[in-house]
Parts: sequence; structure tokens; C-alpha cells
Amino acid sequence: MKIYLNEIYAKLEAWRAERKITAESQKEGYIVNVMEEFGELATALREYERFSKPSYPYPKNKKYAEHGIIDALCDIAIFTINAGADIPCENKPTRLELEPCLGLNNLLREIADHQRRFNGITLCYVLGVCASLCHQYGFNFEIAMDETIKEISSRTGSYDEVSKKWIKDESDEAKAKWYSANYELARLKNE
Repeated sequence: MKIYLNEIYAKLEAWRAERKITAESQKEGYIVNVMEEFGELATALREYERFSKPSYPYPKNKKYAEHGIIDALCDIAIFTINAGADIPCENKPTRLELEPCLGLNNLLREIADHQRRFNGITLCYVLGVCASLCHQYGFNFEIAMDETIKEISSRTGSYDEVSKKWIKDESDEAKAKWYSANYELARLKNE
């Protein structure tokens, strides 16, 4: 399965431009932001394991945990793409070939490597592992990324120089306009 990245890059470029977020600002907070997402991923994985037991009577919770996994993987991919936004186009992957997943340990190693170098090779690897993990859990990475980008694009707020991340406006008025990613649209049909 091939995964095409140009549309994802373009949507995130527009998102960064609208919010005046630079690759440099994303690099500064990269590890902290991605580690926060790893915490969310770990929580979702723990819940998924618990809800996957045959004796667990509420299958809807398993779906909720799956969505948490996909959300965290997409957020990791977004932070990675945004931090590598200044990588020259000829050095960025435009498509990925879905390969068997090498796992979270390799993802952690590549994220650390990407944080040090921010090059096309590590960008490709981080995105490849995120895409493979999405597929492993039964979701299409491109569609899941599109849903995540719709969600983050629906939020207003401002960039916080201290935390090095976009802080969403959580007022009731702002929340009323939020789009919630529908990861069921990304669920692979044959699985």
C-alpha cells in the first residue's frame, strides 16, 4: 500500500502559515511535544489491551481506545512534519510504501534522531512507522491524518513561546466551532 504525503504537507503548510508557526519554533519544542503524545499513546494502548480482553463486556470502549491510538500517532506525525517543514522538498518523501511495522522502540529512536538532525531520512522513517502502526490497528493513515488536520484547523488559539506549542482557545464559544476527528472514516473496510 502506498501512502501519498504531498496533500498532507500542503494542508499543514497552510495551517502553519495561518497561525504564523515556523519550523524553527516547532523544532524547539519537538521532543517535549512528542513525548506528551507518547504519554497519550501509552494510555490509549493500555486501554486498548484492557478493552480487548474477551471478558470485557463493552466493545464501544475498544473503539474509543483505538481512536486514542490513532490520534496520538497522527499528532506525532504532525509534530514531525511541522518540525521538518524547512527540509528542502527534494529531500522530503512524497510517498511511503507501507511496510511491516518495526514497533514503538524504533519510533522512539527515530524521533530522537529526527530531533537532532531534522532530515528527510528520519522524517520518512517516523512517518512510515506511524503509518504502519495505524494500519496495524486497522486504519488508513492518509484519511486519519486528514481527519486530524481538520480537527486542529477548526481550533482557534495562539502559539505559546514558553511551551513551544499551539494552545487552543478552550472557551465555550471556541469549543462550539471545534471539529472532532471521525476516525471511523479511516477504518480499513476489510479488517
